[in-house]
Amino acid sequence: MELTLHSVALGRQKKPRSSERDRRSKDGFVHSMLSFTRLEIPEVELFETAVTFDPATDPLSVHDALAAVFGQKAGFGRFLFRADSASAGRFWVRSIEPWTRWPDHALNALEPRRTVVQLAEGLMYHFSLSVCAGEEFVSPDEKRVVPFDTADRVATWFRDEAAQFGIRPLMLNVTLNTMRFAHGEQRFKVPYASLDGAVEVADADRLRRRILKGFGYYRRTGLGMLELSN
Repeated sequence: MELTLHSVALGRQKKPRSSERDRRSKDGFVHSMLSFTRLEIPEVELFETAVTFDPATDPLSVHDALAAVFGQKAGFGRFLFRADSASAGRFWVRSIEPWTRWPDHALNALEPRRTVVQLAEGLMYHFSLSVCAGEEFVSPDEKRVVPFDTADRVATWFRDEAAQFGIRPLMLNVTLNTMRFAHGEQRFKVPYASLDGAVEVADADRLRRRILKGFGYYRRTGLGMLELSN
């Protein structure tokens, strides 16, 4: 885009002026031309909202209600969600498109809010992440996940995989937690870790993929959603 600053001389011209005089206006300012180049900054567009269910509603039931709205399970790129630690029954939801209706059995919900996260290399963000990280064992009969049982192992995993996540860890705190709930006739116990600190954007495409698809295992229970803030 070009922006040209110019002036208009009023009155009759009595004689040709020099080029230097032509470049000057009556008040002495010199004509100038400013050129601007529009930078294409990598970014990801998201829609965020909060939805409230009965406090007795378990995370898997919440997931199923949300999956019915978005037409896909959590972690496949259309939506992620997490529990609000300050309010029982309330869940934060992030999606690539605003939902067209409330989930079944929702008691209340906010209108989806559009947000854009810039992903230029070198940008620093504070972050938080609740994630189940561990080792995966696959047999002909089943796939089994053994979560890491120490904060050091989680921290090592996060740092070792950082390049694949498109980030550079700058500061990192890890706390171990356990999620317990009943779903139907079954009772579940899900060990997970809460991470927070600071990261720097290293690869926009890889980070965008993690923002949309999440981190770690058991995303159907509300884990794996990365939160970034300035």
